[in-house]
Amino acid sequence: MKLTILHTNNVILNSNNHYSLIDEIKERNKKTAEETLFLGATDINFSKSNYQNDEKIFSKKLKYDAIAIGEHQFDEGSQGLAKFLKQLDFPVLAANVHIEKDEILNTFEKNGKFLPYLLKESKFGKIGIFGLTPMSTVYDSCPSSDTIFTNPSDRTEFIVKMLKKKEANLIILLSQLGQDENQILAQKFPEIDVIIDRATYKTDKTINKWKETLMVQTMADFPSIFELELEVDEEGKLLTAQEKYHEVFESVNYG
Repeated sequence: MKLTILHTNNVILNSNNHYSLIDEIKERNKKTAEETLFLGATDINFSKSNYQNDEKIFSKKLKYDAIAIGEHQFDEGSQGLAKFLKQLDFPVLAANVHIEKDEILNTFEKNGKFLPYLLKESKFGKIGIFGLTPMSTVYDSCPSSDTIFTNPSDRTEFIVKMLKKKEANLIILLSQLGQDENQILAQKFPEIDVIIDRATYKTDKTINKWKETLMVQTMADFPSIFELELEVDEEGKLLTAQEKYHEVFESVNYG
């Protein structure tokens, strides 16, 4: 069986580019793939886009299934993150970020906009997707003191056990942690099938394998929609993987 994962890494989204391409790929894949997901392990910045005055419509055009949350979403504290979340029609996944005590943000947990994980029904059975955010966000950005960041490895252990208990056939991690930390997670938790990592400046190799886990990365200055094609057997075991790209986004430099 074939699963296609469309994903983005570290981009400024520009409304002048061809968002219809996402729908075109999904429509094309109905003939060749049993399931197509659109995921993001990325810092998404609306403020610099041409859609800054009509962000709600802009977010509807993207139609992600889910995204991870990056440190830059905390640059304007809880108020800025709340504004960002209000624009979205898809969930943000952050398993190690706890907003229960943050009075500005905790409503988004209740309405399903800010979640630790997503369990998606598919022709493969259940696909579990979760996100991780660096603990260094506390120092590198401006989160509220009421927003608590916990150890990614500890939370991964908890989430993986929960997803397996809920009978997830395939587990996908959307990570903002970087290659080194993701390699450690892949070695510790072989139950994770795919790690979609944040963009990197270290390598142009898009797919690496650590034990049984695929880790997918893109170059930070290579702005595209990436299309990861996976062959999966009936038990959810990955057989083959290949990736291609569609260049449609503008690059982002946070330096």
